[in-house]
Amino acid sequence: SPSATARTRPKRRASLRCASPLRRTDTSSYAPPVIASKKPYKVELVGGKRYSWCTCGHSKKQPFCDGSHKTKAPGLGPHRFVPEKDSTVWLCGCKYTNNPPFCDGTHKSEFIQCSALAEESDVKS
Repeated sequence: SPSATARTRPKRRASLRCASPLRRTDTSSYAPPVIASKKPYKVELVGGKRYSWCTCGHSKKQPFCDGSHKTKAPGLGPHRFVPEKDSTVWLCGCKYTNNPPFCDGTHKSEFIQCSALAEESDVKS
């Protein structure tokens, strides 16, 4: 039967080997976002309300913007959105989603898992 020959993917890897920390090679005029969380944020949204999702990763009110980008990440601003109806959603915490502000699973990549979180980056600076 077709199901007997279908390949299945394991749900989790036993361990993740990180060769080296993430090296940013972005040479644009603004700094890339820092990783606020390696997991998404489950959020209850109110339909018709305007939200500002943090794109820089420096906000202390994650996943929403608190204006930290003005001093810590000039050139990056919040992603503003208005949901059509009340809903429970998963908002991206790693800031590298391809579907902002929603989580698309990018946080599961080695690129994110091997990187320091925003707080860890701030301590090293």
